[in-house]
Amino acid sequence: MNAAIAFFVGCMTFVLMMAIKIPIKKFIFAMVERVEYDEDRQYVLYKRWNTVLLGVAMLVAAVCYFYVGTWLELDHFKWCCSLKAGAIAIALYAVYEQWFGEE
Repeated sequence: MNAAIAFFVGCMTFVLMMAIKIPIKKFIFAMVERVEYDEDRQYVLYKRWNTVLLGVAMLVAAVCYFYVGTWLELDHFKWCCSLKAGAIAIALYAVYEQWFGEE
């Protein structure tokens, strides 16, 4: 049962992150442009700061897992299942980028 809930929450997190990541990436790009003037360094900083999205995905997965658990009236919150859901969302995003990403 926990694996099914984790997969469902992972899919939910993937869909939510597709909408959330765009403003976050725009903010990161604007911040990096303001801090660094060299284009090569901007690219490196931009890629490094994009790791923030991993933490955001885990946070969104934990919140979604909490609400799904509340809706299903589960006895307790499991961090391991919410982290699995975040990992599933990140894996789905990697597959999505491989199939539909820009070259």
